[in-house]
Amino acid sequence: MKQILKNLLIFSVIVLFSSQVFARQAPTRPNSYDGFGLGTRALAMGHTGAADPGSLDGVYYNSAALGFNDSENVRAEASFFVLRNTALSDNDYYFFSPNKPGFTSFTVSQKQGAISWRTLSSYEMSDRNGDDFYKKTESIKAVTFSMANKTESGTSIGMNLSYLYGTITESSVTAGMPFARASSGNGFSMDIGFMSPLKENIFFGLNLENIIGFMWWNEYNHDQLPFGIRTGFGYITKAYKILFDYNRKFYRSGSGIDYEFISAGLEKPLTPVFTLFLGAQAPSAFNKEKLKTSYGVQANISSVCLSAACENYKMYEEKITQYYFSVKVEF
Repeated sequence: MKQILKNLLIFSVIVLFSSQVFARQAPTRPNSYDGFGLGTRALAMGHTGAADPGSLDGVYYNSAALGFNDSENVRAEASFFVLRNTALSDNDYYFFSPNKPGFTSFTVSQKQGAISWRTLSSYEMSDRNGDDFYKKTESIKAVTFSMANKTESGTSIGMNLSYLYGTITESSVTAGMPFARASSGNGFSMDIGFMSPLKENIFFGLNLENIIGFMWWNEYNHDQLPFGIRTGFGYITKAYKILFDYNRKFYRSGSGIDYEFISAGLEKPLTPVFTLFLGAQAPSAFNKEKLKTSYGVQANISSVCLSAACENYKMYEEKITQYYFSVKVEF
């Protein structure tokens, strides 16, 4: 009996070891864990927000921004990716931007803490060659708890703790042989942010994304989330706001995806009700071919803010125009 139990234990260890050694890499994209930022305001400003004190967008761009929020009011914001207009096929588009239109995020914040939900990736792509075909769907979401604390010197330190969950399905027929697989995953990540006033009206921010970040799939090897560094400066006045960001991602090698961006954004109140946003983002200041331009407007109606944004850029020489909308309520 002991020998049988010993053999079963050895066999179990061999099977477990073999499954880990020969398990397939999850068919996620290197940027599957990026997703959209929260809200449309920062997106309209070129995806800036590393040094924007008190901003609700800071839950994504730099959690330390929450340390500058002294209001006892509760703020809630829901965001939507409304429409994409391009001649590109879905396969080409999702290769670089794995998100389809729909409800993208929801955030609730009070003073120096927040809880949010957002879509990291959500798409379906397929390929057919004669009788052979391959189809994949991917959906990854994140629930994030954010907190920040401002020291006596005025420096704010923030943290994001996220729980990730998702599904991947694959199906194919190759040379008449069918294949199908469905996998669910769970993971976690942690971000650390810093923000500090340098002198009057000038702020510096630094966000370290996915200092720890893993996703475990029940049919694949685990994923390590890409580490990211976002830093920037903000010039903040009552008349206008100017933000500059530098963002660097450390993706898996050979991804073919841009991993470095510089961004600039402008916020200009036009009237007590309407505010204008302008932004630009590119891998470098001289790369006009991959320049993204964006603009948006916000309407402040009592305790409700309605925001709309548009983003324009090129991919494979094809123009892409995308529209976003969000509603924020303070009570």
